[in-house]
Amino acid sequence: MTDQPEFIESQIAFLNDDWRDRDEIPRIYSRKTRHANTTKRDILIHNARLRHQAGDLDLDGSGFILVEHETAVSEFRDKDAITDVYFPEMKQLILAETGALDAFPVQFYQVRTREPEHFFDAYSLYLHCDFSPKGWMKLAQHWINEAGPDRKFDESEYDFALYNLWRSVAGEVQQDALAIMDASTLDRADIVDYSTVEEAEKGTAALPLYAPDQKFYYVPRMQENEVLIIKQLDSRPGRALVCPHTSFRDPTAPANANHRESIDVRFVCVFRKGDQAS
Repeated sequence: MTDQPEFIESQIAFLNDDWRDRDEIPRIYSRKTRHANTTKRDILIHNARLRHQAGDLDLDGSGFILVEHETAVSEFRDKDAITDVYFPEMKQLILAETGALDAFPVQFYQVRTREPEHFFDAYSLYLHCDFSPKGWMKLAQHWINEAGPDRKFDESEYDFALYNLWRSVAGEVQQDALAIMDASTLDRADIVDYSTVEEAEKGTAALPLYAPDQKFYYVPRMQENEVLIIKQLDSRPGRALVCPHTSFRDPTAPANANHRESIDVRFVCVFRKGDQAS
């Protein structure tokens, strides 16, 4: 990459501050509810390539890394290609990058486009976490059990971490790139649960409230052979918990910028308690 800006200025939509310390939880499941519950803020979004080149990104500190990876998949809307080829590729990648004992795919995955059929297949336009830290261990066990009844990992002996592996599938990302919060700048107290469906208390995920110390990054001109690995949850103490993320409009992008298409898949990784690997 020839041009390496230190940062750009853009806007990120945060959950409204009035949701802090409320007993009920917000609901965001449509454009109307997103507009009602979030507010855009002017934010500096820093160049993650500079930290990557300096060797200053890691999954236990910043909570995200950038890796190069060539995939054999060319059609990302082919479910069989995803489950039979892409999932195994990403499993080997996440095992290599984390040193985990084992890894299990979350069967649900998304290909995001500019003009999706459904609200949650669009680029995310508000800062969010994919899942809530509350009770996610039950989800981890559920995803592991989907792999077969012989997969047993007792929580007294094993820890679990959830990762999102994000890739462009339609050329260079020129607009609507992903902004990622450095997990080390997030206060756990600023994470609020919300509902992704109309019925309250169901479909629970999480959102961060704004705090001035939070720091954001993006990968300029991300390529198809690059994968962002993003920490989503972790049961291990003293490590990055979660990297909230969202798409954003890059004011420096060309007027005729390519429309981004991307895929994100998720893996639950299993670690023996006390392991020091990332």
